[in-house]
Amino acid sequence: MVILQNSKWSLGAIIAIIGISLFIFLLSFSKAFSNEPMAVYTVYLDGKSIGTIDSKTSFENFINEKEEEIKAKYNVEEVHTPKGVEIKKNLTYNHGVSTNEAIYNKIISNKTFTIQGYQITITSPDEGHEKNVIYVLSKDIFDEAVENTIKAFVDVEQYEKFLAGSQEEIKDSGSMIENIDLYEEITYKETLISTDEKIFTDATELSKYLLYGTLDEQETYIVKGDDTIESIATAHKLNVQEFLIANPEFTSENNLLYESQEVVVGLIEPIISVVVDVHSVGEEERSYDTEIQYDSSQYVGYQAVIREGENGLYKVTRKSQYVNGQLISGTVANSTEIKPPVNRVIVKGEKYAPSVADLSYWAWPTDRPYTITSYYSYRWGSFHDAIDIYVGYGSPIYASNNGVVYKIGTGCNPGYLSCNGRQGNYILINHNAGGYYTIYMHLKDILVSEGQTVARGQKIATMGNTGEVYPVPSASNPYGGTHLHFGVRMGSPYGSTMNPLSLF
Repeated sequence: MVILQNSKWSLGAIIAIIGISLFIFLLSFSKAFSNEPMAVYTVYLDGKSIGTIDSKTSFENFINEKEEEIKAKYNVEEVHTPKGVEIKKNLTYNHGVSTNEAIYNKIISNKTFTIQGYQITITSPDEGHEKNVIYVLSKDIFDEAVENTIKAFVDVEQYEKFLAGSQEEIKDSGSMIENIDLYEEITYKETLISTDEKIFTDATELSKYLLYGTLDEQETYIVKGDDTIESIATAHKLNVQEFLIANPEFTSENNLLYESQEVVVGLIEPIISVVVDVHSVGEEERSYDTEIQYDSSQYVGYQAVIREGENGLYKVTRKSQYVNGQLISGTVANSTEIKPPVNRVIVKGEKYAPSVADLSYWAWPTDRPYTITSYYSYRWGSFHDAIDIYVGYGSPIYASNNGVVYKIGTGCNPGYLSCNGRQGNYILINHNAGGYYTIYMHLKDILVSEGQTVARGQKIATMGNTGEVYPVPSASNPYGGTHLHFGVRMGSPYGSTMNPLSLF
């Protein structure tokens, strides 16, 4: 009887214990899963959830407290989450969330934080050129750096007058800026920038990058006793204008240097192209030509002057375009004769083959007036072994002396120049005297044939822009890059070069 009662009591105790346990479990469960959903924020890294936080604002404030170093470095008030991090609001019955620090640590082990700024994209209209992307804190920094770069290539006083619209009208002579523009297309985009990118915060530093194409320290040179600006520039593959841009304290190639003076000789490779259109009016001398009359009764070496020559004087109006300080085109808009040139006339004996040049007299290969846009000198870091002459598209090209057409090409001459079409249509003449050869490149029309004998001053072609020229011809600018590349070779068509101007 006692045993039975004890058994019943034990069963009741067990039931009570189970009931209490169930109550405790349900109480705990009710705390974790309320009947009401709770708003939380899920943090995604590259599309994958890395945890949940209870407040987006609190998390962003936590980031800004932890990233004081970034704020101080860039002088910004706010740091943002990295690219690839998304924070989305969700409703959940599960109230379990991660701490701000736990989520922060997961992010910094994979990503760097961002700050608000601008992405500047610089795009060249030329095919095959890559885009340059620059990050800045504000547009003002980039705009100031561009203005600094313009001032490196344009006289500051003249530039400021251009901006103010206060340039003096040209009366008898002078020049004025008609337009200043950038060749490249510039686009601005406000965005969040990762702090592992190079972010420009200073216009001076960005100006250096736009001018040299790098932030590396530029090469310098210590002046020696007999140095000149021209000799230093040439020795370091610069032309004088590039040297003056790199060393703005000098205003002319005639400025004096002193021994032990330090100058910058780094190559200028601008990220942007500053295009300046200039209108100029001035008096220019036109040199006289020498007319040669031949006397078949006299031997070679006989010479008599019938009339001395006099230079003429012209008033010339030019429309010139400069890109980064280099003259690339010089159109003659108007030319008025003030005093005509008087040609020199001489009589010479002609008892020799007409295919042999008279080395004492060379004819200028284009019409006048003309513009020499590039000389026999270093240009853009490499040596330009000829002169570039501009008159106008389709204007005549003349043989500089008697000779025989050695080679005609349309862009490929193995052994003389690289076989890549750089020279376009060209004529190579063997003058059969002194080892002289002359070459005429980038032609439009060729009017002679290989093996043909040509005379001094004979029209052999027309000026064009075939081959590799700058600016590149386009639908909007079909005559871009027009010029004659006139070069002289010695000894053979593949021999050494010389300055063509020394012939005249």
